[in-house]
Amino acid sequence: MASSMTVTTSFFGGAVATKPATATTRRSQLAVRAMNLEKAVAETTNTRRGLMLAGMAAAAVSSFSKAAMAEPLVGGWTPQNPKAPEYFQVATFAVSEANKRINEAFLPLTLESVLKVETQVVSGLNYRLILTARDQRPKSNNYEAIVFSQAAPTSLQLTSFNPLLK
Repeated sequence: MASSMTVTTSFFGGAVATKPATATTRRSQLAVRAMNLEKAVAETTNTRRGLMLAGMAAAAVSSFSKAAMAEPLVGGWTPQNPKAPEYFQVATFAVSEANKRINEAFLPLTLESVLKVETQVVSGLNYRLILTARDQRPKSNNYEAIVFSQAAPTSLQLTSFNPLLK
């Protein structure tokens, strides 16, 4: 099978570049739809991930500014309002990260509520959260989670996540 080449010429008639001729076959409608679907799924996933990061960033910035305005003792724990939505977002992050760390023998946890929040100003901000979460069984348990946030609000790290005895 012979391949065809396309030659581009300059104004003065000399050959400038040669390249293979482009194929003239068209993609089927099914292939085009599949590619469009893949693109839409990728955009949706990236949008959700971006919105989640933006929400956590806003929560961290809000919490950090509130902690700074309250002039807490550096290194000391300052109680916060556990009903504030930004702390629920931080608790959601903590449960999500804890689910990634636990082995498959345990069922994944679902956040129910935030009972207590304290913040600590260090080189960033520590959140100590007492939260209620449950696995697929009907019984809930309380957990203590410590989340660290640096000055850049999108950098949340789960420091510890431990069950509390009832």
